[in-house]
Amino acid sequence: MCLYCLQLSSGGGVSRRDMLRSAATLGLALPFAGSASKTAFAAEQSGPPPEEFVKGIEDLLARARSPELAGYRVFEINGNDLPWIDLGLAAARGQQITFLLTGRMWVSRQADLWFNPGLVFHARTCGRRPMYSPGADTGTMTASHDGPLEAARSATQFADEDGRLATPEDAYRKQDVKITGVALMWRGEAAAGLASLSAHGDVGGLIAAEIARLRRDRKLPEGWSNFFMLGGGAETFSRDANGEIVCESSGSVSIIERPLSTPFASRPTLGWRWKIDQLPSRVAEDQAPFHDYLSIGVKFEDGQDLTYFWSAALPTGKVFRCPLAGWSAVETHMVVHSGAKDLGSWYEVERDIASDYAAHIGGAAKAISHIWLLAVTPFQRGRGACRYADIRIGAADGAVRKL
Repeated sequence: MCLYCLQLSSGGGVSRRDMLRSAATLGLALPFAGSASKTAFAAEQSGPPPEEFVKGIEDLLARARSPELAGYRVFEINGNDLPWIDLGLAAARGQQITFLLTGRMWVSRQADLWFNPGLVFHARTCGRRPMYSPGADTGTMTASHDGPLEAARSATQFADEDGRLATPEDAYRKQDVKITGVALMWRGEAAAGLASLSAHGDVGGLIAAEIARLRRDRKLPEGWSNFFMLGGGAETFSRDANGEIVCESSGSVSIIERPLSTPFASRPTLGWRWKIDQLPSRVAEDQAPFHDYLSIGVKFEDGQDLTYFWSAALPTGKVFRCPLAGWSAVETHMVVHSGAKDLGSWYEVERDIASDYAAHIGGAAKAISHIWLLAVTPFQRGRGACRYADIRIGAADGAVRKL
């Protein structure tokens, strides 16, 4: 899902006039719909200004003189930079490194479409997988290898888990992005080091935010993992004491997956119950600037995927290819419920996966490879919240596997 690669010009995709017309029909004032709202959103910050951030960090470190701090680097990632950037720090396997970030990746300044830095920031050690992405503007990574610490930015533009680019280098270099960050390398636990800094102040609330995140210590539901191009899944998806998977997302993107090799020959069905408390969009989600949604999906062995979602405005039964460039080649969306009237109520859904694949994708796949949960909310920067229960794969012989 190339989140960056929106086509907003009149030559391809959706023009600004089209976006405004679509919003006006629903009586909405979107961020780019007028000078007043643009002024309001201009004041919305994704962190302190870079100069203030750097000075604040360096002043805080000088005051605190934390013995827990083994080393640090202030760094900058710009549009012309290719991944990966050596940050000039060597980590030891198991060592914790905290990242604090500010800045933006702009998709369209005219349309006020941008991503927070934590959504697109990635790090790794020794040039090897796994990649780490916080999904938010603060995060703490545990080094998987001894070796140099590297950083990159990607709006789901990596081709694989080794961090190779799928986007052509010349297009990648043209992106409108500036991320300023600091890597804090710790002796011992990051929480202790951050507490020692916090005793002497903060910078844009980032230290307090990371301390709070570490204290929450959220875990992904057992058996699920982050899709390799995105991080922060544990802040979006968690399993509560009742066994339900709780999802809450605001201005972010998260996809978590669970491997599930299941042949079509078994006539698999996907069943689940869900309760949508808040949709992240109030307009039709089949255009790129409004493509904010909550969904459960199936990935197939040929790399295609089909996601089932509750739409704000599209009719039940509508099927369309993903409007995001890059992702349009592999992803199909199906509306299985629509409108705001039934929000807050539990609904049960069951789909014949092989039949849906044949009808709407028609490729060569013979099996499912993964089940996905998706929360996509960066475009209109709204909030989405829902709960999933009784996710299961059934078979023609009556066997049921609960997820």
